[in-house]
Amino acid sequence: MDCPALPEELTIIPHHIRYGRELQNTRIASGREFLMTEGRRICTSSFAGNSRRYHGLLIDNDSIILSSLHEIINGVSLLPGWWGNSSPDNITRHIQSGGLYPVVQEFAIKDATITKTISLDRGLTIRWDVDGTADFKIRPLLTSRSVHELTLNPPVLFEDSSGGFIGNGHQFSCTLSFIRDPQTYLNARYPTDEERGYKGYENLLSPGFYSGTIKDDAIELNVYPAKTPRPLPIPFPKIETDLLYRASCLGIRNEEIIAGYPWFTESWGRDTFISLPGVLLAFDRYREAENIFKMYLRHRKGGLIPNRIPDLYNSADATLWLFWALFHYLQTHQDSPFVDDIIPDLEDLISSYPETEVTSLDRDLISTTSCSTWMDTPSTPREGKPVEINALWILSLELCEYLEIGVPVSPKQVRKSFNSFWNEKTGCLYDVIDPQDDRIRPNQIIALALGLVPFDEGRLALERIRTELLTPYGLRTLTPGSSGYHGTYAGDKSYHNGMVWPWMCGFYVDALMQYGETPYHASRTLLPLWHYLYTDGAGMLPELFDGDQPYKSAGTICQTWSIAELIRARNTVFEKQKHQNNSDL
Repeated sequence: MDCPALPEELTIIPHHIRYGRELQNTRIASGREFLMTEGRRICTSSFAGNSRRYHGLLIDNDSIILSSLHEIINGVSLLPGWWGNSSPDNITRHIQSGGLYPVVQEFAIKDATITKTISLDRGLTIRWDVDGTADFKIRPLLTSRSVHELTLNPPVLFEDSSGGFIGNGHQFSCTLSFIRDPQTYLNARYPTDEERGYKGYENLLSPGFYSGTIKDDAIELNVYPAKTPRPLPIPFPKIETDLLYRASCLGIRNEEIIAGYPWFTESWGRDTFISLPGVLLAFDRYREAENIFKMYLRHRKGGLIPNRIPDLYNSADATLWLFWALFHYLQTHQDSPFVDDIIPDLEDLISSYPETEVTSLDRDLISTTSCSTWMDTPSTPREGKPVEINALWILSLELCEYLEIGVPVSPKQVRKSFNSFWNEKTGCLYDVIDPQDDRIRPNQIIALALGLVPFDEGRLALERIRTELLTPYGLRTLTPGSSGYHGTYAGDKSYHNGMVWPWMCGFYVDALMQYGETPYHASRTLLPLWHYLYTDGAGMLPELFDGDQPYKSAGTICQTWSIAELIRARNTVFEKQKHQNNSDL
């Protein structure tokens, strides 16, 4: 008999996201943040305008080129964002609908309907399609700074040029006439930064404005590097690929996997290899995956790969996640010559791993120094023998044996020693032993996903995890009621003490099926994240959710491993379903 069909929603991957008149609510519009990336070029804001310092219609190499636009259409000021004590109600009240991707906003202004489309392709193109008659005045608002900093005196340099002006090393050109009229816009506020406890205001500079009247026609504004030829025009509307593939690409930049937007725009070893199966292998991007393996192996230092390239070696688990990612690579590429090429590096890595600056071998198990696991804040030091470190240690050893690489200790012996993680009192695994930490945390799900616990104990542990840690968006990092629990985001003290990290969804799905649940039952746990991706997430998944209702998102708006593990988990249940159906024939 076939297994129950998987939820239909998981089989449908949309190409576009549509929003309606709910965008007239400024709170909702500001929560719909969008992100387009192209190498080091970024376009990111919200339907209400810039709410954080990291927003900008064009960002190049982490420098803001174009912050936003002030449009005046038929005498109506559409000034996006927050200015002093004023909010963007003046713009949101005119929004009729919105869409992604590309970014589309439809406005009704007096006797005209204007459809505004923002696209990123070798530069920024903004197009206004007008039904009716519209008088336009469009002011580019510029700053010149890093995305991490604010300035009251933006050092913007601009000069007149054909079609407009050159500012911040980029050509601004438009089908409307440009009128030079420098103006300073004071006190642009970024409420999201202020909520996070940071300074949240700056001044912007406008070199002038584009002006003209349009009737049943269209206009375009193009921004592109001044030293390169103008890109060929892009047909509108531009048809994007499906949104799941698009989401997987957001974290890939110049053959590196970055951790997330807006502020983790670097390649981290741990994040890279947790993400690699979902964002590269799932889409047959094996050459890029191989290059990333090689890059990190070139930078190895004894038994460690860098947590951040080039020289930060403070992660006890990044090396083990590399082996985990390689395990997934080998599911389809057992005989790849690439693996033969890296065998010497892998052998050096596994033999040196037990004795590094942050790891040591004790009775076959790995001990780690404080703050060296993925739970790396002073509020979660986890010094001792963490459960997921030793689960991944077993996988790494067994993988090396499969590849006929010498190992420093027998994985069979390590499996026996791993039994000491079982906590009879709580009916699940200790989070850390030596010293013992019996607080219930989600790290044990990695051991369960790998099948390292006997079946009956595994079922018992999963039930405890379900009742104590499970939320619609994943597993809490600590049980409510435990000492130090924070159910809403409050900085480092809450980071791993109650917040939900959706990247662990894939391991929860693996563990459910490892211990007897059907692919149908396992897949249903993914539905809230899947729905979030295509609604509030605007084609992205965040770093965190609160552990308490209403499970508000927190941290970065786009975290690569969150997206990657949802993709991997979805693919896993489909493969498991297919395998079980074939077995029943």
